[in-house]
Amino acid sequence: MQIGRKLIHLESVDSTNNYTANLVKSQGLASGTVILADEQFAGKGQRGSEWHAEPGMNLTFSTYLELANLSVENQFDLSKLIALSLCHFLEKLGLRPEIKWPNDILIGGRKISGVLIENMISGKGPLRSIIGVGLNINQMRFGKFDATSIQCELGQFYPVRDALYSVVTSFNELSMELLNQPELLHERYLEKLYRYKSMHSFKDAEGVFKGEILGVAPSGKLIVLKNGGQVEYDLKEIKFLKA
Repeated sequence: MQIGRKLIHLESVDSTNNYTANLVKSQGLASGTVILADEQFAGKGQRGSEWHAEPGMNLTFSTYLELANLSVENQFDLSKLIALSLCHFLEKLGLRPEIKWPNDILIGGRKISGVLIENMISGKGPLRSIIGVGLNINQMRFGKFDATSIQCELGQFYPVRDALYSVVTSFNELSMELLNQPELLHERYLEKLYRYKSMHSFKDAEGVFKGEILGVAPSGKLIVLKNGGQVEYDLKEIKFLKA
């Protein structure tokens, strides 16, 4: 499973995920194609949130994958893999990233990257996925958002295209190493998991509580110790509160 063999570069688009999905439906798209945009004016994040990025200052791209060797039941492995790829790139810069479940990337508790994976599941054929990535590179101000960027952390400009090549390379290397070793992939993911095995404040449908992250289920659900019992949460069922 390799990405980046073909690159489509757009100056401006509503959302690279939307653009990719429309291409797949209208004319087809080669697996591994990367759609890079200088500007997204309606970028999407998890929970239906918007992704805000200054034009030309950050890395915003999507890639389309047909995953013949990955079952629907194990599709969260793809989320682990892209999150670890982003961490691998940031570690090469001397930074210390963490993965906030399911796949946001934090530096010092502040968000530097977000990932949105949209699966196109049908009864026949391989699992088809669109992976959207937003990585803050040179943006310095984020308004009300608790975020950071490579330039904020390193104090110097970083070329956006260089970041793309490095993230693609990290993904391709780690997919070869880890995708056929699900236990090792899971272990690496937990090593980077924010607040793993520590107490933290959360909010669910019943209200605010103190809990401990015990792990992540194969389905991708977060396993939390709450009031002495284990509870599994899907994406929209639990919220991290500020420490």
